[in-house]
Amino acid sequence: MNGRQRLSAVLDGRPTDRLPWTTLVDDHTLSILPDSLKGMDAYDFYRYIRCEILQLNGWGSAWDIYGCELVMPGVEVSTDKDESGNITTVSRCRRGALTGRISHNVHPIEYPVKTIDDVRVLAGRWEEAHYRPVDDRPNYEAIENMVGEDGITFSFIAPSAIPQLLEQTMGIQQFYYLMEDYPEEMDALIRLIQEKELSCFELCARTPCDAVILCENTSTRYISPKIYEKYNMPSQRRFVEACHRAGKKGILHMCGHVNDLLEIIRETGTDGIHALTPPPTGDCHWERALDVLGDDLIIIGALTPDIFHQFPLEEIGPALDRQVTPRLRESRFVLMPAADGTATPLERFLAVRDWVERKG
Repeated sequence: MNGRQRLSAVLDGRPTDRLPWTTLVDDHTLSILPDSLKGMDAYDFYRYIRCEILQLNGWGSAWDIYGCELVMPGVEVSTDKDESGNITTVSRCRRGALTGRISHNVHPIEYPVKTIDDVRVLAGRWEEAHYRPVDDRPNYEAIENMVGEDGITFSFIAPSAIPQLLEQTMGIQQFYYLMEDYPEEMDALIRLIQEKELSCFELCARTPCDAVILCENTSTRYISPKIYEKYNMPSQRRFVEACHRAGKKGILHMCGHVNDLLEIIRETGTDGIHALTPPPTGDCHWERALDVLGDDLIIIGALTPDIFHQFPLEEIGPALDRQVTPRLRESRFVLMPAADGTATPLERFLAVRDWVERKG
């Protein structure tokens, strides 16, 4: 089997000839390759280590897959970069201005929505907002040409309302303060965004990709089971249903602490979980997810950083022996020792490759 055949088999629930595995790298890793490999792009690297290419949108390429574009009429945006590379963004409309800042590595420094007045400005914008379709086929075909028979391309779309507000718009602290102080207005804002997102889900499900991943970053470290059940779960269920209507797999990216949410996650009907992470980084063992969501669940399982980045090389194989059980080998499981954002030496990928080819 080649990479495309293995990953397609996982999507379809068919057996594979060996354990599929994939990774994500960026310039942090590519820049520290040995001199003999300098100049490799991500695709060269994936082929060199002989992993499956599970392509997320245009990761590592000059193209992207959008599915749709959010349009907010009357909103004008200006940006300014300081000498440290931090970017200030000011968005203005007739209702008011919202100001946010991100660091040079795109982490929020200042969230644009800070007060209830800001919430009202944002709600007014969403009332007039809509999503319009984007023709992804030319970009998809260019990406597919790069991936070839070594993998498949998944669409990877932006988070739904709650993660969006928590991570990008308000931050955790202000989100919960506003939820406590102005519950009716916050509830109205969330449900308004979710209503608009329905068309986003429908449009993204029509992309040429075989599967769509909703990038939720779900974790009980910042989303309580109560909030998740009230808001996230119904939204994720609508996303999965939209994918199914389009004949696609609907998969949720949940890279945090989700063990206490599994019973509720089951209600989404999701086909799989991307970046499901065991302890100590996450809190959900891969087999635990199968126990609750069923053995048909697609799992792209994140190999924890303690094993992949910190264990001595000779201990990576024995750790994989313990973690990748016979049950997982027979399930729809893809091993993912990801390295995005982290400079990871080549020999660590080779240790995983050698283990897969020896025992996978």
